[in-house]
Parts: sequence; structure tokens; C-alpha cells
Amino acid sequence: MSQYVFGFPLDASLQKTIDDLLTNHAKGQYAESATAIKLAIGTTDGVVKALALDVIDILKASGEGGGVLAVLANLLKSTMHVLIKQIMGKVSDAEQDKLAGYLSRRRQVVDGASKFGFVMPQPLGKRFEEILARIAAGNMTGAREDLTAAMSDFVDAATAAFYDDFTNSLEVGFVKKKMVSIGRSTIIKGSNSATSKLFVSMSDAELQAVAAHYGSMFTQG
Repeated sequence: MSQYVFGFPLDASLQKTIDDLLTNHAKGQYAESATAIKLAIGTTDGVVKALALDVIDILKASGEGGGVLAVLANLLKSTMHVLIKQIMGKVSDAEQDKLAGYLSRRRQVVDGASKFGFVMPQPLGKRFEEILARIAAGNMTGAREDLTAAMSDFVDAATAAFYDDFTNSLEVGFVKKKMVSIGRSTIIKGSNSATSKLFVSMSDAELQAVAAHYGSMFTQG
């Protein structure tokens, strides 16, 4: 059975910081809390860049604005930055053990290169493979509707990988658990609202360009 991976390269300096943290952690050395917080914010920004900001650049290049995605990008960043600062204080060694596991699970090596991502559910990966291939071939019949539906399911998978796996690594009490729950609901609601509007407003050329961008992050192993 084919394995489908979603992943994108992080900024080189951020990737090095992650690599160093994991190397040191394997030796029993723990980082400062500030480093863990920096990585949490940096990887969040990496996800937002890959899924929203880079697409905005594609749409700008074609003469169209990316207003829907700009709103989503601001929502995701503001929600996560505030949440991270609220729930990550002094990061304990036990939390760092779990966070190291999270970072290891998010590291996907594709063609020898480290990417930040996750293994997709096989049925969802196959759906994307088929939809993106149709769009690349110029077959736009039902493409917008199918891609919108697939992206809604992708939001759930990505939230589980990037949000749930991360927050489950932290020791949070009742109040902070409530913050985590509210943050999760905000992210899913905002993401689904954006995807429901995004593709229907694109021209065929824009849809092909954006699909090619997504296709570069979906690989089959």
C-alpha cells in the first residue's frame, strides 16, 4: 500500500536548531525553555507560510489577491502565538522529552531532504493524488468542489498532526486545557471557512498554479 507524505522544508536555521535539539536530547541534554518556545513559534510560522502565504504569492503573481488566505494566515498566527506564550512557561524535562518525540514524528525525510510534515491517511493521500493529477491535466470538471472537500479533510489531519500532537506534549491544567480547546476550534473553523471560499473564486490558471504548489508538498512513497 502506498504511503503519502505531506511535508515542506523549514527555514535552514530553524531546521538546524531542531536538528541540534534532537541530537543533544539523544545525549540527555535539555534545551532552555526559550528554545522550545522559539521552535514552537517557528514551526507554526512554517506551516502558515507553506499553506497560506506561499499561495498568496502565487495569486498575486497572477494578478489576483489572496484576501481569504491573508485573513486565515493572520488568524492562525495570532491564535498560535498567543496560545504558545500562554501555555509554554518553564518547559520541564518531561515536556521536552515529549516535544522531542513530536519533532521527530514531524520530520519526514523525502529524497534525502528533511521536511516538516506527517504521513497522511492513505485514502486522503490517494484522493489528493487523483484530484491534483486531474487539475494538472486541465480536467476542471468538479475539480474545485473535489479539492474543497479534500482540503476540509486535510484540515482535520493537519490539525491532529501539528496541533494536537504538539499540545498533547505539554503539561497543562484545567484552564490551559480550555485555552487549547478554544484555540483548536478557532483554527478548524477559520481553516474550513477559508477553504470553502478559496478554490471557487480561482480561474483555471490560478487553480493549476496553486494545485502544483500543493502537489510539491504531497509525495508518495
